[in-house]
Amino acid sequence: MAGAGAYDVIVVGSGAGGGTIAHRLTHEGMRVLLIEEGRWLQPGAHSRYIRHVHPDRTQPIACVGGQTKFYGAALYRLREADFEAVAHEAGVSPAWPILYDDLEPYYDQAERLYRVHGATEADPTEPPHARAYPHGAIASHPRIGGLVEQLAATGLHPAPIPRALDRRDGLGACRMCPACDAHQCGFDAKMDAETAAIRPAMATGRLTVADGTRCVAVLTESGGRGVRGVRVACDGVEEEIAAGVVVVAGGVPRSAMLLRRSRTAKHPEGLGNAGGALGRYLAGHSAGVVFPLVRWPELAEIHTKSFSINDYYHGSAEWPFPLGIIQTAGQMPFWTELPRSLRPVAKAIGRHSLICFCMSEALPTRTSGLHFDGDAVSHTVEPTVSAVSFRRLTRLATEAFRNAGYPCIAPPRAPQLWHQVGTARMGLDAGDSVVDADLQVHGIRGLYVADASVLPSAGAVNTSLTIMALALRCGDHIAGRRYAAFDRRVPAHRCAGGVPELVGARGEMPPSTRP
Repeated sequence: MAGAGAYDVIVVGSGAGGGTIAHRLTHEGMRVLLIEEGRWLQPGAHSRYIRHVHPDRTQPIACVGGQTKFYGAALYRLREADFEAVAHEAGVSPAWPILYDDLEPYYDQAERLYRVHGATEADPTEPPHARAYPHGAIASHPRIGGLVEQLAATGLHPAPIPRALDRRDGLGACRMCPACDAHQCGFDAKMDAETAAIRPAMATGRLTVADGTRCVAVLTESGGRGVRGVRVACDGVEEEIAAGVVVVAGGVPRSAMLLRRSRTAKHPEGLGNAGGALGRYLAGHSAGVVFPLVRWPELAEIHTKSFSINDYYHGSAEWPFPLGIIQTAGQMPFWTELPRSLRPVAKAIGRHSLICFCMSEALPTRTSGLHFDGDAVSHTVEPTVSAVSFRRLTRLATEAFRNAGYPCIAPPRAPQLWHQVGTARMGLDAGDSVVDADLQVHGIRGLYVADASVLPSAGAVNTSLTIMALALRCGDHIAGRRYAAFDRRVPAHRCAGGVPELVGARGEMPPSTRP
């Protein structure tokens, strides 16, 4: 793969955290090896639904760009209160070891790297921005705009979803097609980790991407106090690669599992697990869907991931605890994943309605998460659901659309766990966390985790932007740079225009590259 001393940093995983930190470090002049278990996705002539590309729901997504290749490109900042301890119906969302102000400049940088379109004035829960979004909010399709106006007339504050799309006032690649959520973009218009971060990083000449390569273990020095590299497997052959800095960014659950199977005599329970926190404190979102009926006989193929209602984020007049958000989604053929007997009815509903997510915060506990048996996971305990709050949020969502003149269907099902975070969470105490406030693993010099695993909580908004911002902050720490909150002297790291001619780790042209 390369000779000894070829890399300053090894990054394991190429999603929101790994791809973003690789971009930061290469633009700081470092030589980076990016290890990805999956392959480059083949480009398509049109957008492809996730289950056509990745049919096994039981396994995490593995490809260059990670889960961002299929995300809905909704890049929200957590709210200021999410960094503090917050009482919920079913428990307490924990305080972070950093505050919103510590992360604000990195939110700003991530929004520019990922070309986020948004507006700060419409959402009553939007936290402070030192400057405006890099691009203005994307206007809703007229059919959706009418619904937004009717919701606003009832006293609510429907707000544009901040989107990472190459729109640029209609001059970019985005065609505002109906397929965005849960689809691989066929036009390279969705600013995922591969498109926005990895390709520009490769253009520097300082990034090597080793796809189809599994990280078997992180290697530590004989004393166990510092990292010395990784052991990887590719095409049945294992080798060791040296580097003084290793960033684990495989996501949940891969990062915690990697740290566990990297255990040594000095770290018998896994790296960063001296206090028993590795794999634990799993959190995320309790999520469900409602279907406001918007057209008969059938909803046209339009871009529908447009707005959210965040009025109930911190609670309501009748409920003192946080509730969550209501967010429109893209058009998805979700009925293809249901039992055949349910598909006709589900398809009829899907073709005549919007898909709207309801998301509340699912809370971490000491026991929630991965429970290990040797290097394997024996079982997983899910985080705590605030069941009454979730039911209230779903009821408020259906009432909001009905009051606006749109009948709304709410399937009677328990919430699902989405946007998982934790299992290698950040904290000041090694007894209940895995990494410190700089994302360095407690007690192991040069070893970092920079992905969803480090978030102590998920709030109730999409977590991708927070992962990206933390990765940029960690990258500055590794590079020996750190800026005070709201310091506008932070340089913007941008790649020169155009898609570079890229060569993969084996000398192959990544198939997703456009000429």
